[in-house]
Amino acid sequence: MWVPLLRAVATISVAVFATVAAAGITRSPSASHATQPAGGSAPRTYAMGWAPTPPVLTTASRIATIQAISYVSEYALLQEEVPWAALLAGGSISAELDNKQPVVDYLRSLGMKIVWLVDPLDGLDRTKEPPDLVAAGHSLLEPSILATHEAWVRAVAQRFHPEYFGLASEINTLAAQGSPVLYNTIVSMVNTLTPDIHALDPGSQVFVSFQMEVAWRNDGFPLIANFNVDALGLSSYPSFAFAHPADIPDIYYQRFAQATSLPLLQVEGGWSSVSSAWGSGSPTDQALYYARVGALLDGVHAKLWLGIVYADLNLADPSWNLPPDRQAMLQNFASQGITTSDFTPKPAYAAWQLLFDRPLAAPASVGGVAEVPDTASLRNGRSVARLGDRAVELMVVAAVILVVVGAAWLLVRKQQAT
Repeated sequence: MWVPLLRAVATISVAVFATVAAAGITRSPSASHATQPAGGSAPRTYAMGWAPTPPVLTTASRIATIQAISYVSEYALLQEEVPWAALLAGGSISAELDNKQPVVDYLRSLGMKIVWLVDPLDGLDRTKEPPDLVAAGHSLLEPSILATHEAWVRAVAQRFHPEYFGLASEINTLAAQGSPVLYNTIVSMVNTLTPDIHALDPGSQVFVSFQMEVAWRNDGFPLIANFNVDALGLSSYPSFAFAHPADIPDIYYQRFAQATSLPLLQVEGGWSSVSSAWGSGSPTDQALYYARVGALLDGVHAKLWLGIVYADLNLADPSWNLPPDRQAMLQNFASQGITTSDFTPKPAYAAWQLLFDRPLAAPASVGGVAEVPDTASLRNGRSVARLGDRAVELMVVAAVILVVVGAAWLLVRKQQAT
């Protein structure tokens, strides 16, 4: 499952992000740099983070989401398709990346590292290609379209240097249920792009993700060997397969560790706080899910754990403007946030916070020299500045938005007067 992130393409959106960043609304580095055990807590091997998926598709909501996730994230996930509508209409890759630059800069200014995943498939149906591409009557099977996709990936790597770079999401679902020709094309594309990304951005770790429930159902583990990547991403929504988190087998992640020597990254997943058409859910089970998966990830020494829906999605808001079929499908994921759509914490928030407050294990040494941890302004693994300035920062963000909107309104009035 993939929730399309809000594209900051409108001038007002870019201006707001740029102004917020310029205003110096930044924080000290996050807990990702705390490497010593605190309070007797055992270190975790996996860094943690969220996608800045907003509850409603407005600039103010996205800024608020970025602010909120920064308190409990070391990484931010930007998972998007190639901007096919803009590029097929004659837009340039450079201009589209310019639109994304303020968002990346703002995330990094808040201490978060970047995971970027360029999705070659429809996030709500892994047997199909992206809706904008399909609507234009094109396919990755066309050499020119494939070349554009690859050019976009290279440009992202060269411009933004993400710490992790994903080239396909839940790709085993396509192998199990979709076109073999399209699957083989994407496999070839991934294996072509991996060395290119290494050349353009030597520090980036390349991955593809597998849908765990599909892999178990279809014995998709041998497919891992098809991909020449640095790590294996995992996507899992176990409430669609199990009644309660305690029912998730101990071997659920171990099976992947047995199938590959690649580092494991949980890059998508969750448990709903309400029941849906696809599975069970309750606030209690949602909190227990995080405790359960945290222990299972510890067991396989996973390197990363990311969620996509931090705050519940308010799909009733007209900003989403989804076709009925896609809204119905997305509704199964809408209550998987660890906060409500107004950022009120659920019990699952405390479960995530408890894991996040554990220190991150020291990174492996390179060439005999261990990475030096940056512990400036940290208290028990959390930035002191992060604890006291939240209200002030949110007020500043609101003020910036009002100033920019007000300036735009005055400009319109002035033009009308002349």
